[in-house]
Amino acid sequence: MSLTALLLITGAVCASSTTPSHVFRFIYGCYESDDVRVDLVFDDDTIGYADFNKQEMVWCLPYVPSGGKELEKEAFKFAKNSIAHCHSVLTKAKKADHGTPLHQEPPDISIYTRYKSEEGVLNTLYCSANHFYPPTINFTWTKNGVEVTEGLLNLRFSHNKDGTFRRISTLSFTPQRGDVYSCRVNHEALERPLVIIWGESAFYPAMNGKGWFKWKMKQS
Repeated sequence: MSLTALLLITGAVCASSTTPSHVFRFIYGCYESDDVRVDLVFDDDTIGYADFNKQEMVWCLPYVPSGGKELEKEAFKFAKNSIAHCHSVLTKAKKADHGTPLHQEPPDISIYTRYKSEEGVLNTLYCSANHFYPPTINFTWTKNGVEVTEGLLNLRFSHNKDGTFRRISTLSFTPQRGDVYSCRVNHEALERPLVIIWGESAFYPAMNGKGWFKWKMKQS
């Protein structure tokens, strides 16, 4: 089992008597594979991450905020400095571990569509896994029992306040009557993978009218 050390670094808090307070913070994960992940978080939302291959911060926003270029430079500088710190922390963690079992939390999963389903109209299925730890998780999609390998996108991990993670896998598809899609989620905290199914009944009107279809879930 791989060892993961998750470190939470909180940056400046911006507050006043007339405006709500907001928190910028860096969250970085140190992995036994020597990989280091650094995210820039604003309140509870990940707004950027360090891409060490491109040697830059990548924004998870539709536009770069005011002052973003300067923040980008400082954030990436911090991210690079965190690499040595991560390796130091992992070395100490390995010495102190003595075979202690890794804390684990199994995911909660749900499935839903981007738009209200219409037969023959291109749509997107979302398979959401939430509140899991450690962050390694795998998604597998099937259509009518056959594994799907095209039209898939696994979004980046996001952090929860309690130290757990959430992640979404998406599948582009065109709904047709009789088709059944499933999302299989595998995580080391589960005895067996979880499978959640989206099927023909999704063509009936959703109770909230927003295209949210939570369907059968089982452990495979």
